Amino acid sequence: MARILIVDDDEPVLMTLDVLLRSEGHEVRPVREASEAFDVLWSSQPYDLLITDLRMAPVDGFELIRVSREVRPEMPILVVSAYLDDGTVEKIESLGCAGYVRKPFTVEDILGALRKVLASGETGGP
Repeated sequence: MARILIVDDDEPVLMTLDVLLRSEGHEVRPVREASEAFDVLWSSQPYDLLITDLRMAPVDGFELIRVSREVRPEMPILVVSAYLDDGTVEKIESLGCAGYVRKPFTVEDILGALRKVLASGETGGP
């Protein structure tokens, strides 16, 4: 199964994703702040997928995506956010994200997007 880094400052969402993905057999690293995720990305531990929210403070998801692309260009990124208008979707696609899921989400939304990204071998990189 996959090694997944989840970044979301909303504790209930973070824990829901953690429990859901672990129940599917994935190895999960839940993180509440993008700044902590930077440390994880710069470590030698490889991850098969990054799942991130966009609106977080003090560092937002867009900055996390940009840094992730530099540090681990091969790692696909899945965005999970309540703020996905057309402009935001265009921006995350231009940053090389493999997909997105709107909050509030269902189990099927998350698992469907996850399976699609992992099955496609999508790298999100250039």
